[in-house]
Amino acid sequence: MADEKHIMVEEDGQILSEATVSRANENHEALAQVQVAPGHLPAGTHQRMADALHDAVTEDSAEHLTACVPRGEAELVEGIRGHLSDVELRSAGATTIIEGEVKPTS
Repeated sequence: MADEKHIMVEEDGQILSEATVSRANENHEALAQVQVAPGHLPAGTHQRMADALHDAVTEDSAEHLTACVPRGEAELVEGIRGHLSDVELRSAGATTIIEGEVKPTS
């Protein structure tokens, strides 16, 4: 779909994490739905996804991001949080919702 981007973090042909990201709307808001492969993941996987997500939303001039990540993925949440300011977190069932203002690329 033209209104979405698909991001994948892969290693040795295996998808470790993926996200569907809406392009920024007229209010400069983007929405991301992130999935993570089950089991142990190589070190740095969560940060790679957080960085790729930030790159995707800043390319589209998003100023606000709402990301839905699987509950219990604290490292991923912290990685995303590092790219946002005025962050709010909440749980919704098996999902953690993190939202905030997108920090510009350094």
